[in-house]
Amino acid sequence: MSSLDWGLVIATKDRFDPLKTCVSLALAQTREPTEVVIVDSSADWKNHKLKVQEIVDQKPNVRFTYLQGDAPSLTVQRNQAAAAASADILFMIDDDSYMFSDCAERIMNIYEADEAAVLAGVQAMDTNLSPLHVKDGSAQEKQEIAFANLRRSSPLVRGILRKVLMASKEEIFIPYDGHYPTWDLPDAVADLPCRPETMFGGFRMTYRRSAVLSEPFDPTLRYYCPGEDLDGSYRISRKGALVTATEAKLFHFSSAAGRLNRTQVAHLWSLNQAVLLRRHAPDQHWARRVYRRKMIRRLTTDFVKDLLMLRFGFPQTKGSWRAWRDSQQAMRLSPEDLSDWYPRRQADIVGAK
Repeated sequence: MSSLDWGLVIATKDRFDPLKTCVSLALAQTREPTEVVIVDSSADWKNHKLKVQEIVDQKPNVRFTYLQGDAPSLTVQRNQAAAAASADILFMIDDDSYMFSDCAERIMNIYEADEAAVLAGVQAMDTNLSPLHVKDGSAQEKQEIAFANLRRSSPLVRGILRKVLMASKEEIFIPYDGHYPTWDLPDAVADLPCRPETMFGGFRMTYRRSAVLSEPFDPTLRYYCPGEDLDGSYRISRKGALVTATEAKLFHFSSAAGRLNRTQVAHLWSLNQAVLLRRHAPDQHWARRVYRRKMIRRLTTDFVKDLLMLRFGFPQTKGSWRAWRDSQQAMRLSPEDLSDWYPRRQADIVGAK
């Protein structure tokens, strides 16, 4: 069994308090990281660096790199951090993701059992229980936790969410090749507590550094980039298998700081998908046809969601409709022209200066 090392690799902006907790819990792992690499697009990033340095200094054997982001973008910052890292395995979790103390050890056990390097990535198992045992969350947080528990416990609810309300990653994402890659896991990996996945959630993903460098996150996306994790993990899954380590627990705090409103997120989510299809799908005629069908379903679903949640301004529907209009231009542009046009269009959507 080969020995590998791991590093914490974080892209962050304006969420310093959860970032401190994330780093502290990573350093308290039963299997410690060899490095911490953070790329920060906050205006006060230099002050953040000094404060995080105080935390990391408690572990003198851990290398520490803290950089200003090249652009306010999850994808650009993730790529920048991966390029600055040197560990074999990169824990590219969110700045508000809190690992249980044995999370890294359980994930690394799976990588090290994979002698043939069939695995490109291993993600943690999300849980509604925080390792900090926080129980006094807001009413909205409690409602979301209760809803998540219901979703997991009821097959009927899971079916409705997946097929009717498009609440699963496979229902909302369009695979660029028209299908998801399949891989045969080595026996040594299959015998461990893990399960195959088609794509990863960005808040709990880890990858071999070589996989991220060979298939970077799409730098065309800016600001808060809904769907960037599905895009990146799908393209990486073409190069190696993805699994969830079912006993490696992680809690996603879901800090609201720095987030966009519902209309902006809906707008960016569906428009990102059009742009990514234009940039990465080999069959463009197929991509336009499938995207059109998906958007008809998306607009219908969002209208129903807005009604059910008594959102009579229809913010989610409005965002998806705006994305549909913008997608017409996006699909006409070349991938090269999109690299120039789309960052400017995203700045308009989020109201960036």
